Formats: sequence, C-alpha cells, structure tokens
Amino acid sequence: MRKSLVATGIVIVALVFAMPALAASAKDVPADVTIDGCQAKKSGVAFPHEAHLELAECTLCHHTSEGLTADSDMEVPSCASCHKDPEGDAPDCAQMSLSKNPYHINCVTCHKESGSEAAPTKCDGCHPKAG
Repeated sequence: MRKSLVATGIVIVALVFAMPALAASAKDVPADVTIDGCQAKKSGVAFPHEAHLELAECTLCHHTSEGLTADSDMEVPSCASCHKDPEGDAPDCAQMSLSKNPYHINCVTCHKESGSEAAPTKCDGCHPKAG
C-alpha cells in the first residue's frame, strides 16, 4: 500500500506541472497551485503541493525526473508536456476516464488507498462546481 500511496502522491505532484509552463525548478514550486492544463468539462483542481511533499517522494509523480527532491535545482517538465496530446502509450490527461487520465489513475487510486476522509475520491471533491 505504501508503494501505491507514494506512486499516487508523485503523480499528484506531477499534476502540478500540467500548468502552462513547460518546466520549473523544484525549488520554485509553490505551496499551492491550480492544475488547469488539461480539463475539458470540469473546473481546475486546487492542489496543495506542499502537503503532498510530506506524503510521497517527488519522483512518484515526476516519474521522468530521476533523483528529484524538493530542494534540488533540477528542471522539472510539466505533466502536460508529455500527457497533453501524448505520443505512444502515455496516458492522455484530457481524458475524463478513471482508467485513461494519468491524474485520475494516480490521484484517485492513492486517495482511496490512503483511507483518509480528507483525500477526495469523487469528481466534485477535486473539481468543485462553479458558482
């Protein structure tokens, strides 16, 4: 369960980088961000990045950044740079499906496995309705 939780946490962190920027230094990551680079019908996701840093290693989400830590100077590519209009077998972040969207696959799986009531598992828990 810990491996899955860590893997999901890393994916969640990766979601942070779905924003328009193509890369950022790990040291420049804000405490909170809005993940809004791939959604089609739902609102963007308010993501408490700093809280997730305590739950998982960075490379769980940032799977292409081997050796990444919160205090490193590594450039971190955005999730959208690979997962928006992906090539090959990479999951597409624009998919709404729980089995096709990399954020949904990792975030929801980790949230369910955590057993925490604070970890949302339903659509509106991450994507609040407007108004």
